[in-house]
Amino acid sequence: MNKEIRKKTMAAGLTALLLMTGCAGKTPVQTEPLKNDPAVKAEINLDQVATQKFNETKLNDEYGRYSFEMMQQIASNAKKNANVMISPASIMMALDMCAAGAKGETLKQLSDLFAKDTDPLQQQAFASEMMKRINASQKLKFTCANAVWSNDKLLEGKVNTTYIDYIKKTFGAEFQNVNFGPTTHNDINKWVDDKTNHMIPHLLDEPLDSTAAMVLVNAIRFEAQWKKGYEDSQVTKMKFSGTDGETDVQMMTSMEEGYFSTEKATGFIKYYEGEEYAFVAILPNDAKANANDFMNSFTYAEYKKFIASRSNEKVRSLMPEFKSDYGSELNKQLVNKGVTDAFNPDKADFTGIAKSEKGNIYISKVIHKTHIEVDRKGTKAAAATAVTMKVAGVAPMQDEPKEVICDRPYVYAIVDTVTMNPVFIGTVNNVK
Repeated sequence: MNKEIRKKTMAAGLTALLLMTGCAGKTPVQTEPLKNDPAVKAEINLDQVATQKFNETKLNDEYGRYSFEMMQQIASNAKKNANVMISPASIMMALDMCAAGAKGETLKQLSDLFAKDTDPLQQQAFASEMMKRINASQKLKFTCANAVWSNDKLLEGKVNTTYIDYIKKTFGAEFQNVNFGPTTHNDINKWVDDKTNHMIPHLLDEPLDSTAAMVLVNAIRFEAQWKKGYEDSQVTKMKFSGTDGETDVQMMTSMEEGYFSTEKATGFIKYYEGEEYAFVAILPNDAKANANDFMNSFTYAEYKKFIASRSNEKVRSLMPEFKSDYGSELNKQLVNKGVTDAFNPDKADFTGIAKSEKGNIYISKVIHKTHIEVDRKGTKAAAATAVTMKVAGVAPMQDEPKEVICDRPYVYAIVDTVTMNPVFIGTVNNVK
């Protein structure tokens, strides 16, 4: 067997926040401090985030909760036969840049999305630390990049310099102050295309609205080789029984040491080189279940139980080559998770970013796009989110190995092996 590591995995996540203007004649909302909630400040003291300490265990747990709740929201609204994938890390990075300029109840709702009843300072520090950890990854290409385009036609240089300095320092964001025109979206798409290694060439499908005031973008790209790659002899033609019927697929097989088993699912883990990150497959025990219905009922508590069930038993794993694209508007999901004021032109408070004399800044649309390809040469995955805003214990080895045969709908995640929380999480219902 060729011992060279030749399996390459690539993934990218990207989030864009478009701050837009509208509601002419309205004045920015000045939200009063939350007097009855000592855990939440009325606004973030940006100077304190760099030295802010946080409870790592608690925040990791909160991030995991948010990841699975967001994926459940996506899965519950997806078609039964759809393959879906999100990058909770990318969504969080972009919205945290937005939250850095939010105040009052708007700030609380955004922060609670990721860490309930936690001081936003700590959530910001957690996101910043995650970004640093991503960019410091060894033996793989894992990068997190941020950029901001400000429309000088509307904001006229009124973006708070403290906020600009903060996103540059805390999130490493590039900042450009330009006059938005009919081709500005192409400039943003070019930046996105470059930062995602051409996996997301078009985040913005149309020119920016005339009310566009600001665009904030986060891009996460992941490229890694498997620690133990596949040989050609480990790829076999088989049937995949998807929700749309049987399909001939190229099935990749390997022996792994990392088996999971609970009353709801079985699975395996396959490491990338350096073992900082890994691919986890989660196969429902119900052979008739589609992956979206399963994900909709698979809670973070059940995921933690699944991860805790790990043994080092040998497991024969099979998963297919596949590719899929997914896109969805996330407004409904975010509102369902309590982010309501940010969408309300009368209640949203983003005056920490800028104050517009033309109206109040608020979120009007959140769009998420993803792409993934898995084949014998590797995996390519990308995630993109656009937020449009307008102004107004080890078991003994067994003689016979376990088996996890993903020849029917299943869930997968690319995880941080320290926390076992997902950077990407998705479903496979059909293989094309």
